[in-house]
Amino acid sequence: MEQRKSISLIWILVKYMILCILAAGAAFLGFWAGMSLLLGSGALYAANAGERMAQEAAARMEQEGITKELVPDLCGYVIWEKGSLVDTDLNGKALRAAGNYRENGKNASGRFHISVKNGEKEAVLQYTFHMQLADPAWRKRIPGFEGLYMTFWGTFFIGSLVLLTFHYVKVIKARLRVLQEAAVSLARGELERPLGNPGIREYNEVMRAMEQLQAALRQSLQEQWKMEHSRIAQTSALIHDLKTPLTVIDGNTQLLAETELTAEQREYVDAVLKNTAAAGEYLERLKKIARSPAEGAARKTAMSGEHVQAELIREAEELCRVYGLTVKGDKTELPELEAVWQDIKRAVLNIVRNAAEHTPRGGQIYLQFIWTVPWLEILVTDGGPGFTKKALRHGLEPMYTEAESRPQNGHMGIGLAFAQETARLHGGSVRLSNTEEGHGRVSFRIRPD
Repeated sequence: MEQRKSISLIWILVKYMILCILAAGAAFLGFWAGMSLLLGSGALYAANAGERMAQEAAARMEQEGITKELVPDLCGYVIWEKGSLVDTDLNGKALRAAGNYRENGKNASGRFHISVKNGEKEAVLQYTFHMQLADPAWRKRIPGFEGLYMTFWGTFFIGSLVLLTFHYVKVIKARLRVLQEAAVSLARGELERPLGNPGIREYNEVMRAMEQLQAALRQSLQEQWKMEHSRIAQTSALIHDLKTPLTVIDGNTQLLAETELTAEQREYVDAVLKNTAAAGEYLERLKKIARSPAEGAARKTAMSGEHVQAELIREAEELCRVYGLTVKGDKTELPELEAVWQDIKRAVLNIVRNAAEHTPRGGQIYLQFIWTVPWLEILVTDGGPGFTKKALRHGLEPMYTEAESRPQNGHMGIGLAFAQETARLHGGSVRLSNTEEGHGRVSFRIRPD
């Protein structure tokens, strides 16, 4: 970034004001210099030339008689003889103004008059106080020279102010652009890039504050990076430690499966093996997520509606068996749907687990599927005492585990919060309610592809 000499914003404004004053002075001097040159060369009559010529002509008419030949160029005239108008070069308002002056001696409408009498004749000479060109031909071509001359120098002055204003606006915007680029750089996270020097002291103070912010953000990100790597290392170590007991459980369960078992025992062993494998898959995915969220993210897959319902009901039955509960599944006709079924299964089972924890042993969990194109709604109804008013308001908040959320002991919040996030990622939502019988009900609503 090009280094600029710093100046004060006040000094820039002072320079602008000084140049505006100089522009006004130049316009004023040009106006008077041009006028003096024209007057001195005789090309322009002074503003009072009409009055002076009218006075001289009136004096001659009193001595030599009233004739139009004695009327000067800058004057209009009206001649009466024996009270009757005999000659004039005026018309309209100018003629009426001359007539009014003859009658009452009053000037009007910027027109001035001199009255002359000689014998039976009477004349009124009319003139104005305006600068006019001496050459009659040019005076006829440019009748309003005085206004045109003043307009020229007024335009010169206003044009000078406009040019000066545009110039200084451009200067200030150029210096301000450095601040804007610095703000964009910070927004993009470019924390190593030099922010530059605006060259205006007041702007430099803002830039120094932005540089301090940049340094603080850089330090914060470095600390966050260290904490993230520490978290990944701790998570990886914990995953590794969890794999050991899972391996032991899986190995011993497999050995147990090779022995002679009753049908009921075989069912329990198969459930342990299946869930141990699922736990291993969760740990492997957690390991990938710890290393890279994008790598660990599940992908959408297509699955038949019948398979989805059967799988969820079967998983719910295995889960509820541990709590001494049964599951009643109410299926519906579903087409092939595309979604992140791995996350949806976890979300629904979290809801089922929460329902099972608050249903007395021997009770029943009701799992209902409702398909209203394009929405898939899964209702989980428990046999417990239902949600409290506070739980209905806060039950979906992460880490909500207040004991009063249900009259029985237990926990909720993490599972329901995960279900809420999964539903949101699928364009849906989770809603808590109570049935007319007072049992808790959770609606998991998504919009699969």
